[in-house]
Amino acid sequence: MRSTKWAALCALTVLLTAAPVRADPFEVFIVAGQSNCDGRGAAAALTGKLAKWAKPQDDVLIAYSCSKLRGPILDSGGFKPLQPGWSVAPGKNRPTKLPSDTFGPEVSFGRGMADRLKDKKVALIKFAEGGTSLAKDWNPEVKDRLYPAFLDFTKKSLKELKDKGHTYTLRGMIWHQGESDATLTADEYQKLLSAFIGRVRTDLDAPDLPFGIGEVFDNGKRDTIRAAQKATAEKVKGAFFVSADKLKTSDMGTHFDAASQIELGERFAAGMAKAIGAR
Repeated sequence: MRSTKWAALCALTVLLTAAPVRADPFEVFIVAGQSNCDGRGAAAALTGKLAKWAKPQDDVLIAYSCSKLRGPILDSGGFKPLQPGWSVAPGKNRPTKLPSDTFGPEVSFGRGMADRLKDKKVALIKFAEGGTSLAKDWNPEVKDRLYPAFLDFTKKSLKELKDKGHTYTLRGMIWHQGESDATLTADEYQKLLSAFIGRVRTDLDAPDLPFGIGEVFDNGKRDTIRAAQKATAEKVKGAFFVSADKLKTSDMGTHFDAASQIELGERFAAGMAKAIGAR
């Protein structure tokens, strides 16, 4: 009996003296789009001057999910340290587990925001799928496609932070998409993108959410999309344009290589920092 009481007393002492779970204020950024957002940069290429990007960033968190449109859903299983590998190619190249061997702009974007927001914690919510269009797959008006899943995952991830006792501010979103809409006119894509931005802001109760638009690579066949991206950034309040000028691809004109993905993420970070007034 005495030993039982002693064990109970010890357990109670541990509970009373244990350090409380730390509650942090998070600055949350959404990362979404198709393959260049999901990322086809090769993690194996992060060597030499790029070697620092191969390591996990324990002070930046990411929650990642792909869609079910191009194969089985894979996700990070909640928030994890930011590192290369939160990326899933569709079809026969789809990996069976994460982290994978590819990455997107989130690796350097998250670092760039954390370095500028030193008094806050940074968390990314990434939802992306290669080969998807804004006209059909991401269009909020088209049922049973990507938008509901994107919205659900974003809200689920925000709830995870709250359930763990953290506070958060949804600070911005970066978007890289458009290759699959290259047959649209500039006016058609601009209308779709403007409506998409408005719907995201409404559905996430963030009417002034800064929105970064990444330019698709110029392969000579995407002039209408590139023009629409620039026009949308100029006309939609709180949107900004991120150029793909001088970036390189690994496959003759579509997917940015590892170095260019790092540069793209840094350009997104610089644009977002200006949009939110962070140095």
